[in-house]
Amino acid sequence: MKLAVGLTTFVSLIGAPGAAHAYLDPGSVSLVIQAMVAALAGAALTWKHWYWRVRGFLGLDRKRESESDGSERSPRAPGNADTPTGE
Repeated sequence: MKLAVGLTTFVSLIGAPGAAHAYLDPGSVSLVIQAMVAALAGAALTWKHWYWRVRGFLGLDRKRESESDGSERSPRAPGNADTPTGE
């Protein structure tokens, strides 16, 4: 185990560059930030999509429960006060 840690440390120190001498202008930093925000947004939307698909597959969808017990009335139901009288 000590040999593996020592060998890994030796290889990483030998292969590491000295000084990078790199310049990051604001445009490239903005591009990196934009890519990170896009990745987070994509991950969030993917999570939301699969979360609701799994809930629907397992039968945990709230919409189906409210439709089955009949407690929710549609906006155009005959007894609704918002329905115009001419219909």
